Amino acid sequence: MNDDSIKIMSLLDELEELIASSGKMPFSEKGIIDLDVAQKIIEDMRLNLPRDIQQAKWLGQEKDRIISDAKREYNRMINEAKDQVEYLVNNNSIYKDAQKRADALLKEAENHSNYMKYRSYEYIDQLLYDMQNDIAGVSASYIQPMTEYFNEMLNNINARVNQNRQEMKTLAERVQLGDAAVPPQNTEE
Repeated sequence: MNDDSIKIMSLLDELEELIASSGKMPFSEKGIIDLDVAQKIIEDMRLNLPRDIQQAKWLGQEKDRIISDAKREYNRMINEAKDQVEYLVNNNSIYKDAQKRADALLKEAENHSNYMKYRSYEYIDQLLYDMQNDIAGVSASYIQPMTEYFNEMLNNINARVNQNRQEMKTLAERVQLGDAAVPPQNTEE
């Protein structure tokens, strides 16, 4: 485990302790926790997430930058081709040669632009593929075990509350039958 993973696990333990030590609301399954402490723990968890997750935002920005660069290069080449065509048109003696050159430049610009777009998409796809694998790894390493742990913890709490309800029902039945003097049986052993 790296330092970030250890820190995340430590913060999860803090959050669990905060929940476990929280007071309960009367007549409710809900607990009362200090929101400032919980928010601080969550903020610390965000700050200690693995670097791959933190880089997800950077990947989006990198994709936009690459596409923007490709568009800028395409526009530059188109403008260069138009300028060349205009120059050649103004010199009638070489008009036909200018037309050919302009068409070649335009075709070259379009080919280069398509190539740049293709390479950009290919690069971004590879980055996203790598990030997808990293996210799947993080999910398998952290999120799924954490979810299973929370589900188990909630199931245990629910079972305990259900047990307490059953004890209360038993006491209520005894009171109703006039057996209030008989001490309740302890079902927890």
